Amino acid sequence: MTRLPTGAPPERTKRVPRRVPLRTLLLGIAAAVILLRLIAPFLVGDALVSAAARRPSLIDLPLVGDLIVERLGARVTSPAGSDTTLIKVTIPDGAGTAAIGTQLVDAHLLGDQMAFIVAVHRAGLEGRLQAGQFLVAASMTPTEVATALTTPYHEPTIAVELRPALRLEQIVAKISTIDLPFKASDVLHVLQHPSAGIIAAYPWLDLATGATLEGRLGSGTFNVPISTDATGFVRLLLDRFADQVPVELRGPTADGRSFSEVLTLASIVEREASLDSERARIAGVFAYRMQQQMGLGSDVTLLYMLDGTYLRSMSITSWKNYSFWSIPQGLYARSSDPSIPKDLRAWNTRANRGLPPGPICTPSTASIIAARAPDSSRKELYFIAIPGGGGTVDYSTTLAEHLRKARAYGFNP
Repeated sequence: MTRLPTGAPPERTKRVPRRVPLRTLLLGIAAAVILLRLIAPFLVGDALVSAAARRPSLIDLPLVGDLIVERLGARVTSPAGSDTTLIKVTIPDGAGTAAIGTQLVDAHLLGDQMAFIVAVHRAGLEGRLQAGQFLVAASMTPTEVATALTTPYHEPTIAVELRPALRLEQIVAKISTIDLPFKASDVLHVLQHPSAGIIAAYPWLDLATGATLEGRLGSGTFNVPISTDATGFVRLLLDRFADQVPVELRGPTADGRSFSEVLTLASIVEREASLDSERARIAGVFAYRMQQQMGLGSDVTLLYMLDGTYLRSMSITSWKNYSFWSIPQGLYARSSDPSIPKDLRAWNTRANRGLPPGPICTPSTASIIAARAPDSSRKELYFIAIPGGGGTVDYSTTLAEHLRKARAYGFNP
């Protein structure tokens, strides 16, 4: 029997590593993933939410996006409140999703800005939100709000068509025949008594104390939103006038006349002239009359005065049946009737010199241009419309010449 030498170390046995079964390994990995999903929202959720606020594209990453949604929880699907009232909001041009979210949170229409950003991305609406007006309710979820912001709201409107050269009572008579969301009487009040707010908003109006908005009201077709009130409608008329009359014509003239004076003369020219080619010369007749200290002697100002008198005795609802600007028999005799209200007598340009206190209708741009540069070069003091002349006018420098022409044309002056 062979013996090992005394003191020699014993021989070591080599260990073979134990293999972990594949199934156990997979179960371990799955458990780790599940554990990570359970604790990750709490460990890194807030950091991811903050990062996504700066870089919304992170929301689109599969795992990261899920973690962000889980961290936000019910905020992603919960409305800001229970109020179902639709509120009109205006989203400005160029506003990004984050800015829109902030705006709607401030308006109490969203509960959380980040939840809105997530809802936009998850719904595939990034880049599809539009500028404009929208109807949103606090009871809508963030996804419903985002969807609503892809289609601007267009409020129903009612068409109102107004001819040029109307006096303000004619406008009121017209709208009294249309089913509008405000009363014609309320519009009349605003036109006759413009508020300080309107006067401040339209500095070019050039109104004397107590003056109406006569002469400053645009024409054409107006699409009136159904939510508009009387003041809003009047603002539409003023805005249209500003669109139709360039800003350079809405001010004083080089010779020192105010815009109100220009409008007044232009409104008379508007009712007296039929052709644009005649306007400057007709304006020149009135301008030269004022230079000679004569009354304007304009028949249309007498009609304005008489119509105003008759309208005051009628209800607004019956104005639609009134024949405006009709020449009555005995025009001059009626114009001196003592029953005419004192304030309206100021438009009797046969009895008074100079311009009346204000316009008699809204003049066209052509009449305003003529009133700003009247042609008095021929020193004409009279004119008469030529019967059958298509709006052409015959002018005279003396009364005798004027009367002779009037008789020749079949008038009985």
